[in-house]
Amino acid sequence: MKKITIQNKSSELNINLEKGGQIEKLLLTLPNSKKTISVIKPFDENENFFLSGNFLMYPWVNRIENTTIQSAEKKITISPIQQDSNNFAIHGLYFNQERNKVAVTDHSAEIIPATFNSFFPEFTETYLLEESSLTIKTTFYNPTSDIQEFAYGYHPYLRLDSKLENCKIHTNLSHYIPLTNELLPNSALEKRNVSELFLTDKPIGNLELDHLLTGKEEELYFGISNENYLLRVRIAANSQLTFPYFQIYTPADKKSIAIEPMTSTGNAFFIKDSGICRLNPKEKKTGEFVIELRAL
Repeated sequence: MKKITIQNKSSELNINLEKGGQIEKLLLTLPNSKKTISVIKPFDENENFFLSGNFLMYPWVNRIENTTIQSAEKKITISPIQQDSNNFAIHGLYFNQERNKVAVTDHSAEIIPATFNSFFPEFTETYLLEESSLTIKTTFYNPTSDIQEFAYGYHPYLRLDSKLENCKIHTNLSHYIPLTNELLPNSALEKRNVSELFLTDKPIGNLELDHLLTGKEEELYFGISNENYLLRVRIAANSQLTFPYFQIYTPADKKSIAIEPMTSTGNAFFIKDSGICRLNPKEKKTGEFVIELRAL
């Protein structure tokens, strides 16, 4: 099986290339301490693919209502890998597609998909492992003579060494966008105050989240903490592509929480002002976010 392992002192990252770059292990070390914590629920081949590890959502995030989309000046019909109970295509075209190794150093790995879809930009994923953080950088390139459009995000399942119910929420996301019964954003992208859902620095308890959150700060973040540690997803300050949306999901088993940074809303090709990214011919842009462990 094709895998990559990189280490930085006690911290370690294991990537499964055959399963779309799924993370089988992410150990981060608490700053100024020797304590190491497994902060991602490891990818488990024996359960639903979408309930563990970390995977890329691209060229759309979450779900879209129709497999024929209008992108720039082209009408494109996609062949989804998987659909939900409403027959909406979910999570893009690359989440489980084989990756090839480009370069590996002591603390970093660069990978690309084995094949590209020519209607959407090509991309490279770079993982940079520090002792207390993992930075995931994705660089998109349009090799064609036409404008190309896309949305993207990642879907990591995070955890601490304590029960999720006892963890507290930390975030600067200020609003949520109500979803329809089909889990699509409302077409007007109506916003409500996030305090209707939860209060920051309060235990998660029995809270059930499957919500699209947003905010106005440049460096948005969402995290969980126990009495000793804070684990969060933070948008990197130098990210060229912005991530104004986070999808937050608490699985039924409450063993982890999905914190999904996204450039756009779900159903992005069918909603005005959804945040669709656009690349001109021969243009290149990079998005970057960080999973980090900190002491409280």
